[in-house]
Amino acid sequence: MSDGRGRKFGTVAESYDLYRADPPEETSAIVGDIAGLEVLDVGAGTGKLTRFLLGRGARVSVIEPDDDMRRVLTRRSPEVNELLGSAEDVPVADASFDAVLSSSAWHWFRQPEATNEMARVLRDDGSLYVLWNGFSRDVAWTEGLTKIRERPEDVNKKPRGWNATFDADGAFVDVHDFSLGWTWSRTIDQVVGLFGTYSGAIIQGDEDKAKLDDRVRVLLRDYVGDPTAQGDVVVDVPMCLRGTIARRRAR
Repeated sequence: MSDGRGRKFGTVAESYDLYRADPPEETSAIVGDIAGLEVLDVGAGTGKLTRFLLGRGARVSVIEPDDDMRRVLTRRSPEVNELLGSAEDVPVADASFDAVLSSSAWHWFRQPEATNEMARVLRDDGSLYVLWNGFSRDVAWTEGLTKIRERPEDVNKKPRGWNATFDADGAFVDVHDFSLGWTWSRTIDQVVGLFGTYSGAIIQGDEDKAKLDDRVRVLLRDYVGDPTAQGDVVVDVPMCLRGTIARRRAR
């Protein structure tokens, strides 16, 4: 049974906006020229991806069901078109958008309803970008960070994948996966703060959260080779932007 953690991100909305990774500049190579396009950011959170899209000239609408998360988003980006709905129920007409994007949220959506709704709101030949932005899985010490995060004993954890799948005879064609490595310079304190925004940490009590913080600090100090390193020590964290791109089949 779900413990509802997917709807608890609002309890850490300000920390989420402070500590979560922005899309790297290299994301431009993935989405291409979006200036002037009508774009939907679904599961937009506090607007990390939203601000990237706005900065490249897109006309952005957002769907974020969590009121506290959406409040941060609209405070920072008041120019967006705010839609009150969900990935499974977008309150717009058919074929309203040139592109739909979702960053690190696809695993929270109910399927196949969300996929069908993305197909409905996309224009013919419009693009769907399902993105995840997280630690590299190809580096030993960041794999250690990932293991701390995932907590295999957590029976309510939400399974995450790193790509999206679509029916071969469905609305999406030209489906392909991508992976793009990049480097994120963070202090030890910032990485610890990041862990506090993960769904598995949000639902823990104060004592367990403190233990999680300690484990992250120990791993980072081991990596930099200094057991006395303070929170302001900068670590270059190997990251990976990955996901799936698909085109909306002509109706």
